[in-house]
This record gives sequence, structure tokens and C-alpha cells, in this order.
Amino acid sequence: MTDNKKGHIQTIVITAAIIAVCIIFNYAVSGKFLTGNNIKTLISHAIIPCFMAWALCFVFACDFTDMSLGAVVILAANMSGFLGETKLGYFGIIIGAVGVSMALMVFNFFLFAKSKIPSWVASIGMVMVYEAIAIFYSNHQLTSGKTIAQLSEPMRGLAKAPAIYVVFGIGFALAYLIYNRTTIGLKVRALGSGQKIAEAMGIDTVKTIITVGIICGIFVGCSAFLNESYSARISVKTGLTSMTMIFQPIASVMLAQVLKAKINIIIGIPICALLVYGIFNMLTIAGVPSGTLQEAVLGLIVIAFGILAQRKQKKVVK
Repeated sequence: MTDNKKGHIQTIVITAAIIAVCIIFNYAVSGKFLTGNNIKTLISHAIIPCFMAWALCFVFACDFTDMSLGAVVILAANMSGFLGETKLGYFGIIIGAVGVSMALMVFNFFLFAKSKIPSWVASIGMVMVYEAIAIFYSNHQLTSGKTIAQLSEPMRGLAKAPAIYVVFGIGFALAYLIYNRTTIGLKVRALGSGQKIAEAMGIDTVKTIITVGIICGIFVGCSAFLNESYSARISVKTGLTSMTMIFQPIASVMLAQVLKAKINIIIGIPICALLVYGIFNMLTIAGVPSGTLQEAVLGLIVIAFGILAQRKQKKVVK
């Protein structure tokens, strides 16, 4: 039997196993899982982390690690809410989130490119800086007798059907084309082999890294305004807790890396995000408390997918 046939058989077996688990679980919870409303909820909730996962896909392709995406989302979401409740409306919601995210991500990548600090160390430092900025903003609002930016119900349409599906479609097409069909996508993957190798190939590594920061800023910005639109208000976080916001997207990317031999990673991310969120939805329906226990499960998922994704790597993973 050829490797290609084995791969197809494995895919069929895995797919059948997932379907079987869903059917059995649905029967066990008296049909609460596979309802129309719950499936719509699953899809909608899976879309939001896809944008951060696509951003992480570009980050990892450069051989960087950026832990500050959650903190960036918080700052961008608050700017989105602030501008959205002014006369700028939906334009303000989008441009506020994307503008702040692009600015911060470009700064992050400039720091990665120019400093000798490992990217994961530098990004943790930026998490603390961004969280401090968010706290300063929150305290300023409180002392002024105001609350942090909050979207009113009429301005939250971007997180609802059909707008959220339109945003997803545009984001998916953009991520797929940039990653697979553009020169910058090729340069990013070449950069992942090492900056010296990329420079030997004639690639301007600093320019490429900054461009990746812009691309990541767009996707993180989309995640920010979708989060703001869904929750109406994003609370600030302290003590590096904003990093928990990237765990679900990381799990989706890790699983997509496991499957990338059979399916393009950009396509695989939404599928994996749906699978990851489906697990949490099952836990919720089964009565597992949200918070500590579910976060523990997420941590185990990240570790398991990370092991599977790196099992064939021969070099040290940075």
C-alpha cells in the first residue's frame, strides 16, 4: 500500500471517529449537542480565534514566537469600541482595531528584527507593557467617572450572521493568497529556515519581517473587533493573564501543523479551530465548570498537539 493511500485511509478513519464521537455524545446528552442553534454557535465561536491563529501561522513561519497577541487584542478592541461609539460607527470599529493592531505588531516585529533578544522573551516584555497601558487607560476612565469602551447593541453586528461569515470569507481568502500565492509568502517561509539562509538567497530580511508585522496586524485587528463586537466590552488583564487569549489559537495552529501534510495549513486552521471549540462546547454541555478545569484541558490539548506537530522535527524548536 502506498503512503498516499495510507494517508487517505487515516484521514477517513479520523473523520469517521470524530463523527462517531459527536453522535455518541449527542445521544448521551439527549440531543443537546447537534442542534441547529448549537452548531451555529460552534461555527461563530470558532471563527473568532481563526484570525489570531492565521496571524500566529505567519509568526511561526518566520521562526518567531509572539506571546503579546492577546494584549494587543485588548488594546485594539478598546480603541475599536471607543471609535465605534463615536460618529465613525462601523468604520471606526474596524479601523480602530486594525490600525492599533498594525502599529503594535509592526513595533513588535521591528524589535524582533533589530534586537538580539529572543522573540519569546521580547514579546513577554511587551505583554507587560501593553497590559500596563491598558490598566492606565482603565484607571483613567474610572477616575473620570467613565467606563471602558463598550459597544451598544446596534453596533455589534459584525459578530453576528451574516456579517461574521463575510468577514471570515474575506480573512480566509486574504490569508490563503498571501501565504500560498505571493512573493511575501515565499519569503516568510524562507525566513523560517534562518535569517542567514534567507539573506544568502537575496531576501531583505528586515523588510520582510516588518511586512509580516503589517500582515499579522491586519488579522489580529480583525480578531480584536470581532471580540469587541461579540462581548461588547473587553476587560483589561494584568499579570500576563492576557496570554491565555492565545492558547486556543495556538492549539488550532498546532493541530493544523499536524495535518499540513494532507491539508494546507491556512485551510486546516478553521477546521481545527472548530474541533478545539467543539471540545470545549462538549465540556460545557457535560457540566464541566468553565475556568480552571476547562483551561487545564486546553493546556493539555496545546501540549498534545505541540508534541504531534514537532515529532518529526530534527532541530531544536525555538
